[in-house]
Amino acid sequence: MITGFNTDIKHGEKVYHIQTEDKGLGNPYIESLVYVGGEILASKKTSYAEQIKGGGADEKWIGGLMEQQHRTMIAAIKRGRFDGPADATKAAEPTPSRTLAQPAPADAESATAVAEEKTLDQVIIDYLASEAESEHLELSLLNQADFIAGTPVEIRVAARKSLSQSPIPAAAIEVKVISTVEAPRVIFRGKTAADGTAVIRCTVPTFHEGTAAVIISAQSPIGNDEVKQLVKRKK
Repeated sequence: MITGFNTDIKHGEKVYHIQTEDKGLGNPYIESLVYVGGEILASKKTSYAEQIKGGGADEKWIGGLMEQQHRTMIAAIKRGRFDGPADATKAAEPTPSRTLAQPAPADAESATAVAEEKTLDQVIIDYLASEAESEHLELSLLNQADFIAGTPVEIRVAARKSLSQSPIPAAAIEVKVISTVEAPRVIFRGKTAADGTAVIRCTVPTFHEGTAAVIISAQSPIGNDEVKQLVKRKK
């Protein structure tokens, strides 16, 4: 299991705490929670079970997915997506031993706990519903690849909607190389298929000095996103 991210963001008069963590290969999903004053305002989960089956989910890839989702939640706060009053929920820190689908216990105290979790569940549902029309594009890498100067590279990317994780077809994909010694150059252009994925095949330019990076970007009617990777030199 990879160490998660915890960030406090002040927006308006409130301080929001964002917590993102990996649940591990035995329960393969990334979960982000947004808190204000101990109350959970929203939750976002992203499964990577399919990537595990394909052998493309190592620690580096999972860490990148965690960071991207964490940044998405921070951006949502800065855009004012949580500016409305919080629903009346008493749930504070999530309790691993309880789930939203747990049957109602007989004792009153446990019944109250389940009622509170249902309230939290409704908060999340209401939040996702309100965000449905303002979803934005998220770009992710489906396999790991080293970008080595002067060598070809093949990498598969996916463009998905930020909340529903639905694929975004026909998103414009561009790969650009920037460096400290040369002008930026585009080495790939293409579009995502019906499943929101695209296979990038290109050759990284040779650099004899300075530093360089690859920027993989995606553009669509619901927004843009990009992933940056450093260019390595041949050993």
